[in-house]
Amino acid sequence: MSLVSQASQRLIDEGLRRQREGFLAQAARLYRRVPPDDDRYPDALNLLGALRLEEGRVPEALELVERAIQARPDHAGAWGSLGGIVQRLQRPRVAERCYRRSILLAPGRVDSAVGLSRIVAGAARDALLGRALRVSPLDENALREVCADLARRGRAAAAAGQYRRLLTAHPAASAALFGLGNALRDLGEPDAAETQYRRTLCVLPRSGNVLNNMGLLAFNRGDWATAEERFAAASRGDPRLAAARTNRARALQKLGREPEAVLPYKRGLLIEPAGLAACCELAGLLDDRRWAFRARSLDPDAPEPYNRLAVLATRNPGRAGVMAWLRRGAAIKPDDPDAWYNIGVEHGRAGDPEAAVLNGTRATCVSDRHVTAHLNTALALLLLERFREGWRAHARRLETPEGAAIRRRFAIPQWTAEDPAGRHLLLWGEQGIGDEVQFLTLVPYLLRRGVRLTILTEARLRPIVGRSFPEVAVPEVSAPNGAIEAHHGADLHLAFGDLPHRLELFCGGDAVPEPWIVPEADRVAALRSSLRARHPGKRLVGITWRSIAPKSGVRRTIPPPLWRKPAQVPGIAFVSLQYAAQEADFSAFEIEAGLSLDNGHGVEPVHDLDGLAALVAAVDLIVCPANNTVHFAGALGKPCWTLVPTNPDWRWGLGRADSLWYPRTVVYRQETDDEWRPVMARVAADLAKWSAEPATDALERPQRVT
Repeated sequence: MSLVSQASQRLIDEGLRRQREGFLAQAARLYRRVPPDDDRYPDALNLLGALRLEEGRVPEALELVERAIQARPDHAGAWGSLGGIVQRLQRPRVAERCYRRSILLAPGRVDSAVGLSRIVAGAARDALLGRALRVSPLDENALREVCADLARRGRAAAAAGQYRRLLTAHPAASAALFGLGNALRDLGEPDAAETQYRRTLCVLPRSGNVLNNMGLLAFNRGDWATAEERFAAASRGDPRLAAARTNRARALQKLGREPEAVLPYKRGLLIEPAGLAACCELAGLLDDRRWAFRARSLDPDAPEPYNRLAVLATRNPGRAGVMAWLRRGAAIKPDDPDAWYNIGVEHGRAGDPEAAVLNGTRATCVSDRHVTAHLNTALALLLLERFREGWRAHARRLETPEGAAIRRRFAIPQWTAEDPAGRHLLLWGEQGIGDEVQFLTLVPYLLRRGVRLTILTEARLRPIVGRSFPEVAVPEVSAPNGAIEAHHGADLHLAFGDLPHRLELFCGGDAVPEPWIVPEADRVAALRSSLRARHPGKRLVGITWRSIAPKSGVRRTIPPPLWRKPAQVPGIAFVSLQYAAQEADFSAFEIEAGLSLDNGHGVEPVHDLDGLAALVAAVDLIVCPANNTVHFAGALGKPCWTLVPTNPDWRWGLGRADSLWYPRTVVYRQETDDEWRPVMARVAADLAKWSAEPATDALERPQRVT
């Protein structure tokens, strides 16, 4: 080798070293210093072309490699490089011919065999990778392809093992570090995956793909703020990575920063115009159907644009068009359980529980794991009073993401079918206050059966439960965190909401709900005395008029002016049981309703549930929309008139005027959506009859049947 060629070889070797270290500009300068008349010049052109391809400068890479082949037509490496370039240009047939020419010229070249394996499939691909690994058992690119195949086939554990083998030979192989992180993520080991991603960042500090995947880990554990920061860093690290921008927009939506999400979605679409999901999200954020139609034009066979158009149609008067779009989405993809679930939800909202059951069942037939569809179907079945089917489906509620977050876990079996008499049963709450009060109406039955009970409930209810059931243990507990908890010496455990299923309530079992709350007697007497002193000779009616529930609160709110007719009934004093109300709210209500409202009792029903129980016990009658107050009245055995909208909650049934759960509760039903006027007229007429009946000053003291 001439002295010139020796110097050129040193330049090439140093360039390769700099390129491996990531100093691409320095490597390029070294390759360009090789003289055109040197034997190593074609090698320098080829390496410079490969470097330009790595930088994404494809046309320049193509020109350099073609010059290398012109200078040396039998340059196997250049033919392999040309194959990689034309493959990037989406010309697989030309790439295949280039790779095969390279292999013919140099049968031992591993990189060309690996490149060709990326074009062919099946047995041919496996044979090429096997050949590459026989020539070079620890070749980084060949092992990466094998690992990728394992991951695609769902063999994450095997992929992780191969990635570890690759890292043994190439500890700084960024692709292997990243691939191992992905395999560990797929194995359900997010902490180990994050460790590998951090190691990858030590090699590639600004890698957009790595930062994006770290953001997904944070997103999946509900840490929206960290996820948003990581997605933003990924966009800075790789401005061409559309997924990072789209994911950042999703995180911003989770953070309630919807206006800020618009720009990342749009920038993602500039990079990847076929982003169907981004178009659908922009349709919702901008309330603009044109984005949904654009998504549909991208893929007419995708159900997501039709579902988005259905959501936008909910703003139409009478929700016109919602069902039509949902049905089109289901017709496009009938094996999509979400399509049938959404149709079922819409039928339920429209007051057709039979159709809700039908379409919810279709969703669960497509995928039994669609637990939200099971829950929605259960609620429709219970509304129809098809209790045996309904309780069975209701048991799946704790499998939903919301249910899983509040589920308690114990190292004792769940109560299933065995007779619990003589056993120690741990009952634990997992729903709202009203639901827990309702399901606790079944506790007296269990106690009579000889069941020893420990009850886990939230702090506000513990004094009431402890006083009402002195034989029951009511320990202090913290919120569930997914860990195994103390079982307090119990043999079996059960969630409150599963009691009806176990007891076959209303479907063959002999259990009957019973009032159970025993209020604090002295507090009841004091409240009653002060109320009667302020309203001598009048009967006391406790009322609420609004709900602040996020989804259904508006439908369960009675406009203040509609209370004017009840206010005109003589001989009645109205006592506020309204929760989360300020003085300004009381004043506005009194002006609009034309009545004087007693809110001077000092009880705040949200925080002081014991006070709410005493106040409900202290009045003569409760009149209010369906809310926690109704449950307290029912569990106290207090006369209660509850006002329910059309399409009510499952516990009120469809047409009955009584309550299966509370024997002294009367149901007043809306007959037309959002029309409370006829309901309040009936309430006023019945109040007049009730107030004319002989009253007694004796306070009813709730008694628990033993």
